[in-house]
Amino acid sequence: MAQAMLQTEAEKKEWKLAFLIVSALILIIMPLLSHSYGQSGDEWLQAEYGQHIYNYFFHGDKQALDYTNRSPQYAHQEYYGGLYDFSLNLLHHWLPGINLLNLRHFFNAIFGAVMMIFTGLLARKISNKWSVGLLALLFILFSPRIFGESMNNPKDIPFATGFIIGAYYFICLVKDFPSRFWRNVIGLGVGWGIAFGVRSAGGILLVADVGLFSLLYYFFNKGFRTLAKADNNKLLKRAILGLFAAFIIGYVMGLICWPWGLQSPISNPLESLKGMTNRETTLRVLFEGNIYMNNAMPWYYEFKWMTISNPVVVIAGLILGLIFVMRLKKEYGLFFIGFVVFSAFFPLLYMIYKHSTVYDTWRHVFFVYPFWVVLAALGWDATRNFIKKDNLKWLSIGVPLLCLLPAIIWTIRSHPNQYVYFNELVGGVKGAYGYYDIDYYQNTQKQAVEWVEHNVQHPAAGQKVKVFSNTSGVDGAFIDDSSWVYALYARYNERSAKDWDYYIDNPRYLTPEELQNGKWPPQNVVHTIAVDGVPLCVIIQQKSKAGIIASQAMQRKDFATAAQQYAEYIKTDTTDDNVYADYAIALASIGQMDASIAAMKKALDIDAGNAQYYSMLAQIYKAKGDENDANKAAQAAEAINLKLQDPGGAPQE
Repeated sequence: MAQAMLQTEAEKKEWKLAFLIVSALILIIMPLLSHSYGQSGDEWLQAEYGQHIYNYFFHGDKQALDYTNRSPQYAHQEYYGGLYDFSLNLLHHWLPGINLLNLRHFFNAIFGAVMMIFTGLLARKISNKWSVGLLALLFILFSPRIFGESMNNPKDIPFATGFIIGAYYFICLVKDFPSRFWRNVIGLGVGWGIAFGVRSAGGILLVADVGLFSLLYYFFNKGFRTLAKADNNKLLKRAILGLFAAFIIGYVMGLICWPWGLQSPISNPLESLKGMTNRETTLRVLFEGNIYMNNAMPWYYEFKWMTISNPVVVIAGLILGLIFVMRLKKEYGLFFIGFVVFSAFFPLLYMIYKHSTVYDTWRHVFFVYPFWVVLAALGWDATRNFIKKDNLKWLSIGVPLLCLLPAIIWTIRSHPNQYVYFNELVGGVKGAYGYYDIDYYQNTQKQAVEWVEHNVQHPAAGQKVKVFSNTSGVDGAFIDDSSWVYALYARYNERSAKDWDYYIDNPRYLTPEELQNGKWPPQNVVHTIAVDGVPLCVIIQQKSKAGIIASQAMQRKDFATAAQQYAEYIKTDTTDDNVYADYAIALASIGQMDASIAAMKKALDIDAGNAQYYSMLAQIYKAKGDENDANKAAQAAEAINLKLQDPGGAPQE
């Protein structure tokens, strides 16, 4: 017996050492890898918000208080806390020699690593097993989307980090009480402060979560209630004081970098909570092969995204955790398992109940995933109860680690595009292509610009290579030497009318028909960035300037010249549906109706889901006097529009 106990203690030390080694490695390696990642889709806005806060505190500028005078992209930016953005901007002012984006990504990676470590620590604290903690740590480390977004997602990752830190120290506060009291109180306060300081509304959610479970623990735990009431309620008063102190630490920490919150420290955070539940910003989202608006998504949107874009072994462990929840409750206590299950699912269910506006993928609910991981680790560990031989108990940890191996290999092999991961339930990235958004945050733009830097010949002195992109932030964000490059944003469907040499193209807003039917990438691609053979981003070289002349002629209503120039342009690029559509208009305007119809059908061959093209085709048929075909085209346009209004509904007749 003594020998068995010594062996158990030795095993605990080995698991603990393994946990500490992995933690140290990710704290070192992740920040070092962070420079490889591109500017995420709205990171330029977050960096600008940080500068606005800096200007508020140091120059008295009021922009950070109100964004009603800015473009829709800035809508209610003041609802967000400024802790991360302002702190990094302030640091950049102290260290101007370091590229701001590299600096942001370096600390973003640290936040991601800390989130992963505290996920493992929470699993260990609840189970009292370092083996379970290590399993949870590896589960979240090799959840490729979390790993990838830890590098350049400055809102959702730091917020999730604060949330899990707060959750961990709350569990410690309850489990250790009354020992380690102030350490746990301060830890809880710091977690609150980070969460509240990044996303104020979410910080309030953490407060509500802790408050609810504090009350439940008091009223349903007779032993604690007896202990707390002893000695004239001394411990109860101490517990209440500790929670209040943690709240004050977090509230002050979150408010101190938030100009708009400081204007009205009570009402403005509450207004932020209300506003963030249903944001006004609307986006096109590709989901299940259909285009939805993000304020009208299917109720199961987040659940499905989380299920298909995380390792199957984690999802299987989560299911095991739910199946064995009563066994886990008996082993670890109703309070602790209840807290994990509640934190894992209540926010998602509340969003469904409130019909909350969601954004692309599940990035804004990253904070619930650590609890999925903890429950998954506990679920796999619970399988040891069905293993009769003691010398095989290790299988409860060994099997899930073995099953995690494909995700580990994929994470390494797909660097630095881990966040486009899909699991085997949808056939990986290949199976998801054309049905779900892939590189929705445009991480690949950095890789595209680096290719231009290393492969495009520098022009003669005084001249510049024109590099355009359909991703915001290309204008100088990553160009090490902008003396020979002129970079600018340009819409994909307007590219033929713009004067550029190279175009960085991300298919974020293409129709599913174009992607599913192989109509993208376009012609004249000189470089492709791909994962598993799926193109995420391409670089196009412009072969003809005739499209520019044609567009200018269209504006002057010189349709004959426009038709002639579009015909020239098509000789070098037969993949631009917008060119064919404009070509059809020019041809119809000079009376060449049959040629116009043929051109419009070419446009529809590329983008068969474009209702506007069918409407234009109906007008051309009508002008030709073909009422029958005009009605068919008009009906096709109406059917597409009805489907867009209700993508998940029954097919239209």
